[in-house]
Amino acid sequence: MLLSVTVVLVGIAGLVSASLPAAMDTNYDVDEDPELLNSGLLPGVHCVQGVPRGEDLNKYCRQISPQKLLRMNKTAENMVVLTVWRPGSDSHTRFLRSAKVYGYKVKTLAEGEENLSDKQLLQLLKDEVKALSKGEDKLILYTESVDAMFSASPVRVVEEFEKSLAGILVSADGFCWPDRTLESSYPRVARGKRFLNSGGFVGLASTVHKMLSESLEEVSLQLLMTHVYVKDSTRHKYKLKIDHLSKLFQNLNGATGDVELRFAGKEAYLQNTLYNTVPVVVRGNNHTNLVLHTLGSYLARSWNPEDGCRSCWENMIDIEEKVEEELPKVTLAIFVEKATPFMEEFLEKIDDMEYPPSRMDLFIHNAAEYHEKMINEWVEEIGEDFASVKLLKHSDNIKEWHARKAALDYCVEQDCQYLFSVDSVAHIDNPYTLKLLIEQNRNVVAPMMIRPYKAWSNFWGAITHDGFYARSMDYMEIVQNNRRGLWNVPYISSCYLFRRSVFDGQKVQSLFIRNILDPDMAFCENLREKGIFMYVSNRVDFGHLVSADKFDTSRLYNELWEVFENRWDWEERYVHPNYTSALAENTTLEMPCPDVYWFPLFKERYAREMIETFEGYGIWSDGSNNHRYRNGPPQINIESVGLDAVWQEILTKWVSPIAMKIFKGYSRFPPRALMKFMVRYKPDEQPFLRPHHDTSTYTINVALNQPGVDYKGGGCRFVRYNCSVTDSRVGWVLMHPGRLTHLHEGLPTTEGTRYIIVTFVDP
Repeated sequence: MLLSVTVVLVGIAGLVSASLPAAMDTNYDVDEDPELLNSGLLPGVHCVQGVPRGEDLNKYCRQISPQKLLRMNKTAENMVVLTVWRPGSDSHTRFLRSAKVYGYKVKTLAEGEENLSDKQLLQLLKDEVKALSKGEDKLILYTESVDAMFSASPVRVVEEFEKSLAGILVSADGFCWPDRTLESSYPRVARGKRFLNSGGFVGLASTVHKMLSESLEEVSLQLLMTHVYVKDSTRHKYKLKIDHLSKLFQNLNGATGDVELRFAGKEAYLQNTLYNTVPVVVRGNNHTNLVLHTLGSYLARSWNPEDGCRSCWENMIDIEEKVEEELPKVTLAIFVEKATPFMEEFLEKIDDMEYPPSRMDLFIHNAAEYHEKMINEWVEEIGEDFASVKLLKHSDNIKEWHARKAALDYCVEQDCQYLFSVDSVAHIDNPYTLKLLIEQNRNVVAPMMIRPYKAWSNFWGAITHDGFYARSMDYMEIVQNNRRGLWNVPYISSCYLFRRSVFDGQKVQSLFIRNILDPDMAFCENLREKGIFMYVSNRVDFGHLVSADKFDTSRLYNELWEVFENRWDWEERYVHPNYTSALAENTTLEMPCPDVYWFPLFKERYAREMIETFEGYGIWSDGSNNHRYRNGPPQINIESVGLDAVWQEILTKWVSPIAMKIFKGYSRFPPRALMKFMVRYKPDEQPFLRPHHDTSTYTINVALNQPGVDYKGGGCRFVRYNCSVTDSRVGWVLMHPGRLTHLHEGLPTTEGTRYIIVTFVDP
C-alpha cells in the first residue's frame, strides 16, 4: 500500500495548534488565544516536558496542574512496554531504537525463540502480565515490534490513556478480523474506526491480567480481546475501549491516506488529518510495513529539516585509523550482464577506489562478448594487486543468477566479511564509496546513484502490492538531494554492499531466485521476506548510472552516439574541460581576427574518433552536392555517417549558447544547420579552397588535428582583414559571420592531411 502523505513544516504556533486536537475534550480553545499561539504559554497552562518547541514535537501545551504533571511523569517512568521479537528482523532493532529515543522501558517476550504460534505468544503474554500485576500496579503497553515504532514520549501515552477514561485502551482498525461474522456484534460509532486491533493496547497490569484470564480457550490475543469487547458485560467490566480516533495508536492498514508526515522544529511526527490527532504508536500492520519503513526514516528523531539525518550517525564504525591488515575483507563482485557504454571509465574508477586491493577478492562475470577483450586486458593488468581473482567469461555461458550465486560462494570461500556488488552501469565516481558504506555499519546499504539529468535511480522508494515500482512521497526530494540521509527502501539494484551474515548459513542459491523474477527483484523480495532492511544513502555523492538499454555496438566508436542516453558521460569523455569557462559571463573569448572568435569545445579524443569514423566510412565527395563548396576539397556530410541528430544536439547545447553570448541580440533558438560536413585537405587531392562567403548567419569551423604535427600549411584567411588563423588548436572552434563581411579562403596544405568540421548555422 502506498503512503499518501504531505510533508508539512510548522513552527511554534503551528506545533501548538497541530498537537492540541489530540485531546479533543479539552475546554481550552488555543486557536482563539493569540498570546498562546505566539508564545506557546499562558499563566496556569503547563507544557508536557517543557516548552512547545524542542526535541519532542509532543511538548505541547495543556491546562494541567503541577500535581497532575508530576503524577503523569511518575506513571510514565514506571510504565513497561511488552513486545514480541521476531528472529532475523531489523524491525525489532528499529522499535528498540525508537523506545530508547523517548525513554521507554521495554521487555521483549519470546526473545530468541522461533516459530511460536499465536496461542503460545498469548500464553507468554498472560504469564508476563500476571507477574507484573503483583505488587505495584504498573501501566503496561503492548505492541508487536515487527511492525511498530514510537513517535513521542511515554508522558503522551499516560495522558491519552487517562483522558480516555478506559480500563484498557486498544488500537482501532477499519477491518473486522479474523472472524468477519462478528462485525455486526461491534457497537456502532459516530466517528472513527469501529473495530479492534490487538496489536496495540495500554492498561494497568491488574486489569489486563483479569481480561486475559477471561478465557482459556482462545487461540489468539485478537480473538480473546474481540470476544471480550463484543459482549456488553465484559466490555463494561474491564472498561475496554477502542482508540477510534487514533489519538494513541495509528494502524496504517487501510489508513495511509489519513496521515501526513510533518515537522515541527527538530521533530518529525505523524498527523492524522482525518481525525486531527497526533498518534504516539505507529504500526505498519498487514501490508503497510513498507509504509512504516518510509516513515521510520524520519520518525523517532531520525531526520529533520534542520539537522538532516541524525540516525545516520548511530552505530557507525571508524575504519580510518585501522592498519591495512585490520580492514574488513571484501569480495568485489563486478557484473557485466550486457554491452555497456563508457566501460573504459567504469574500470578506471574501480581501479581508483580508495580501499586496499590486498583486502579485496575480485570476482567478475562478463556476459557481454563486446567487452571480452577490454576486460581480459584489464584483469591481466591489475589482477595481481587483488588478494585473488575469479573471472567468468562470456564463453562460459553462465546465466546471471548462477553468476551471482557463484559470487556468494566465492565470498565464503575467501572468508569475506562483506560482498560489494557492482553492475557495469554503476559508475563509482567517489573513490571513498566502499569505505563510507562499510563505516555506515548496516546489513545492506546501497550508495544512491541516478542517471544524470533524470529521475531514474538505483532504488525504489515504494512498491506496488505485486512488487513493482511505485513512487514514494519523498522519492524526488531524495534523488534531487534536497534531502540527504539514509533511507529504508524496498528495492535496490546496480550497486550495494551487504554483510556475509545476510547470506552465510542460508540457502545461498535461493537468494537471487524467486519464481520468474529478475535476480535483482528476487534478491530484494527475499530480503523483505526475511525482514532485512535495505538502505540507500545519499549522505554524499557516490556515483551515477549509465543507460545501456539502447546501446548500439555496431559502430567503430559507439559512444559518439551516446549524447542523448548518457549526456553526462558523453560530456566527461568528449567536451573540453575549459568549455564552461568560455561560456562564463565574465570571460572574454579570444578573437584572432576581427569578429572571428575562438573557443574550446572538444577534447582531442573526440577529434581523433571523428576522423577515424569518417575515414572508416570512406566515401569522400568532391563537393558536387554542395553548391558553395563545388570543386572544393573532399568532404563527407555528417548525415552520411548517422551523426546528424547528435551534431544538432551539439549545436543546440554547446554552440548556440556561445553564439548568443558573442553576438548580442541574436537569439534564434534552436539553431538550424542544413550544411554540416567534414572536410579533408591533402596536397595530392585539393589542398586549398578559394575565397568564398558561406550561406549562413554564422559558421563554425572545428579543427580536428594539429598543424606542424599532422600536416603543414593550411589555415583560414579572412580576405577583408588580411588576417589568417594558421595555428589551429585541436577541438577548438572558430566562429565567424558567414555573409558579407567575412570573405575567407582555405590556405594550402603542403604536407600531411588536415581535417576540419564545417557547419553553416541559420542559413
